[in-house]
Amino acid sequence: MSPTKKKAAEKQIKFQIRGIELLDFCFIHPKKQIPPQMAFNFDIKLEHKIPSDNRLIAVVVTVDIREGNNHDKLGSMMASCVYEVPDIMDYIDKNNNLPKFPETFLTTINSITISTVRGIMFSQFRGTFLHNAVLPVVDPKSFVPQT
Repeated sequence: MSPTKKKAAEKQIKFQIRGIELLDFCFIHPKKQIPPQMAFNFDIKLEHKIPSDNRLIAVVVTVDIREGNNHDKLGSMMASCVYEVPDIMDYIDKNNNLPKFPETFLTTINSITISTVRGIMFSQFRGTFLHNAVLPVVDPKSFVPQT
C-alpha cells in the first residue's frame, strides 16, 4: 500500500446520520399458532448504496424472519440509515469509481444500522404474532461482501 493510501485508510472518517427510513415490512400469517417461546431464525442482508451526486451512503438492512428450523417465512423488514460523509470522494477510487472505505468505518455504520433496525422491528411487530421475534445482537464484522 502506498504511503498516501495508508494515510487515507487510517484517517478517521467524519459522518453523521441524516435519515432513518422504513422501506418495507410484512407479515405472513402462520398456518398454526406460534407458541410464546418460539425460536426464530433471522436471515440478515446488508447493502451499501452510494448515490453518485452527493455525499451520502445508505446502509439498507433486509431481515427475513423464519420459524425455528422451518423454511417458512413469517415476516420481513427492510429499513435503512442514511449517513452524510463530507469527505466521501476521498474514498472513491477515481479509476473504477468504486468505494474503498476502511473496515472500521463499515463496521461502525453497519452496527448502528443493525441496532436501529432492531428497534424498528420491535416497534412494528409489537402486539403481533412476531412480538417475541427480537433481532439478536450480531457481529457486524461477520457479514461477507458479495459482488
